[in-house]
Amino acid sequence: MLKYILYTSKVARECGDREIKDILRVSRANNARNSVTGMLIYKDDDFLQYLEGPSEHVTELYEVIEKDQRHQDVNVVKDGMIEERVFYDWDMGFADQKSMRPLQWKWQIDKLSLLALAEDASECLSFVTEFLQTPAVENNVP
Repeated sequence: MLKYILYTSKVARECGDREIKDILRVSRANNARNSVTGMLIYKDDDFLQYLEGPSEHVTELYEVIEKDQRHQDVNVVKDGMIEERVFYDWDMGFADQKSMRPLQWKWQIDKLSLLALAEDASECLSFVTEFLQTPAVENNVP
């Protein structure tokens, strides 16, 4: 069994493209080493992230994120155990507002608030898994 966690957070201080690229570079290296896969979505200074992998690694990673000075208001939307991965071999997919354009027709991305979306855990999880249909975001950077 694997653990998954879906959470939201707000950016604690301004986070530019360079900082996001650094986060992704470090995350992808660490995640590959710890068998963690997932997806990070960034819009309007909000993060929505899905992580999955061995329970101890996902729990440890989430605890690090909670203490990270770049995040505030970190909230679990949904977590639990799964039989198999959703994001199979994605060390960390990434989508920002630009990358979300293909989903505009279905999700009205221009009006979408990640924090409001997170109020419905099932809907939020559906949104995150939509990115599996957009393979370009697997190794995307801002």
